[in-house]
Amino acid sequence: MSRLGLSIASHSGLYAARISDHAAAAERAGFDAVFVAEGHGDALSLCHPVAVATERTTVGTAVANAALRSPVLAAKTAVALDAASDGRFVLGLGVANTIMNARFGLEAMPPLRMMEEYVGVVRAVLSGQTFAGELYRSGPIPLDHPPHRADLPIYLAALGPRMLDLAGRIADGVILNLMSPAQAGEAAARVRASAQAAGRSVEIACVVHCCMTDDPGLAAEAARAVVPRYVLHPSVARLFAGHDTALKAVAELTLAGDRTAAAAQVPQEVADAFVAAGDAERCRARVEEYRAAGVDLPVLFPMPVAGEWGYERVIAAMAV
Repeated sequence: MSRLGLSIASHSGLYAARISDHAAAAERAGFDAVFVAEGHGDALSLCHPVAVATERTTVGTAVANAALRSPVLAAKTAVALDAASDGRFVLGLGVANTIMNARFGLEAMPPLRMMEEYVGVVRAVLSGQTFAGELYRSGPIPLDHPPHRADLPIYLAALGPRMLDLAGRIADGVILNLMSPAQAGEAAARVRASAQAAGRSVEIACVVHCCMTDDPGLAAEAARAVVPRYVLHPSVARLFAGHDTALKAVAELTLAGDRTAAAAQVPQEVADAFVAAGDAERCRARVEEYRAAGVDLPVLFPMPVAGEWGYERVIAAMAV
């Protein structure tokens, strides 16, 4: 049976009550999962209103910036959220990017080693064990109550080949992003190969940015406006090879604080590669492309169109 997820952006500025409303509406519409994307807020805390507003959907982060919180704290919060959701929580983790983390005053850590040990600490806390690594150490961590599940699922955000391999080897799922259907298919195959070599199985989720509108011009404009949100990510050059000159200008304007001018410089084909833009029929067809490429769980991520995030429209149009 085809599965579908929804991601709600913390940087949409929605308060908890509205997040609850959207989560409940998504569940009624047949969505299988509701995630919170960490922008300027705290994705883990915003999962609680999702948990209490739903009864059957998976609840999770897609993703939370691991560097912002210690793995012990992440584990303790995950235990509380899994209890609040009656065993429906998924801890989705990512490393963000060096520019963002420098803004937060965080020191750079080797991302692969960091994520592998971070997952190790979380699993040690859940199972009542200790952990000793190069970057992290933890003793036995007391909890207010036993975890609902010692095997609470941990998903890793991955873009590059080595992180994809790591996700296949140690995680319960991978969260892809900023990828065309073809790129997502290649990434999914790599993750599955790594998981198979480790004797494991992994769910492949992919964030699909969605700019839903019946106006083709607005759809194209909204899709281009998505790119400056990510153009400073170190993986952009690899994901959008062949557009280096244009993306350099987009990055410079983004750093200067002019995202409107930056969006105007985005080649339409770059935005169209990973954004589902247009009317409901076009967006549904794009989701099917990701499924056909090997994605188990497409996760729709509504983006602003003419200043409106459009959660209600996307949820209603994509009802199962």
